Amino acid sequence: MTSVLLKPFGKKPMYIALGLMLVTAILSAFMSNTATTAMMMTVVIPITAQFPPEDRFKTALALSVPIAANVGGISTPIGTPPNAIVIAALNQQGISIPFGEWMLLVMPIVIILLLVSWFTLGYLFPPTLSEFKLKLEGKFNTSAKAITLYVIFALTVILWITEAQHGIPSSMVAFLPITALTVTSVLTKEDIRNLPWDVLWLVAGGIALGVAMDNTGLATWIVSSISWETLPKLMLLLVFGLVAYMMSNFLSNTVTATLIIPLAISIGTSGIAGEGFNLIITCIFVGIACNIAMMLPISTPPNAIAMSTGFLKTSDMVKVGIIVGIIGLVVGLLIATFVWPFMI
Repeated sequence: MTSVLLKPFGKKPMYIALGLMLVTAILSAFMSNTATTAMMMTVVIPITAQFPPEDRFKTALALSVPIAANVGGISTPIGTPPNAIVIAALNQQGISIPFGEWMLLVMPIVIILLLVSWFTLGYLFPPTLSEFKLKLEGKFNTSAKAITLYVIFALTVILWITEAQHGIPSSMVAFLPITALTVTSVLTKEDIRNLPWDVLWLVAGGIALGVAMDNTGLATWIVSSISWETLPKLMLLLVFGLVAYMMSNFLSNTVTATLIIPLAISIGTSGIAGEGFNLIITCIFVGIACNIAMMLPISTPPNAIAMSTGFLKTSDMVKVGIIVGIIGLVVGLLIATFVWPFMI
């Protein structure tokens, strides 16, 4: 499928990189970022082998996939664990964000970050070749199982996007692919065993931790020790974003989200931050800040996978990660402050 999707991007190295990023971002919106990166790196490695050894554009190609996976994961509530944590935490407060509304809110940020990342990679690691013939073997799979998967995938996405119209929660819709793919044997026992159960349990544990912190008053006690009411609303949002971003670069973004989202919820429900504090905007912004932390190989699994190719130096990843992170925080802050209030 990937080879088919990349064909329209022609022979220019920069356009091939853009194609890789777009395909990766789309896949990571509905798949695990780790699985998407692992799959796409099998495409990148043979492409980079066709470039001259001294061509630094290989670094751009190797970085394009994890960046696009991390950014693309922001697109949907199921794209990354932090998104799911935000949705679950808001649901605990009786606030529901439909699948389509989430996409509408974050898509401008995703598009801007993908374009910024693409330009940054091209500027820092320009290709020496003006044209490049993409040699990828592959064709569109038309087997019975593949067609079954396409139909179930399309139906699931349509139901997610139209949640506001039919009223079925996205969490319930998620049972459709689980059941249908298992019954039709598209998913085997081995596939189910290989699911990232550790991540699922981490998310569940984080949600439980957040509920416990709220019910015991611990979250309220922690946040009440800071004079949040003295911070302007814009500064409050920025502080949350910066803390989430910095922590996620060194910790799992899932762990960071499980720690910070309950604090944001506590501030919003306790009234400590004063009037004008928007719980939905703050939580989504924190989730985005967690997702754009990609400065180090340890920041996200996609980064670690890309680093294992041997085409990257840590300094290259830090350079690009800082640029994307800072621009992401600024763009996210501006949109959260001046656009989202009119959409929520």
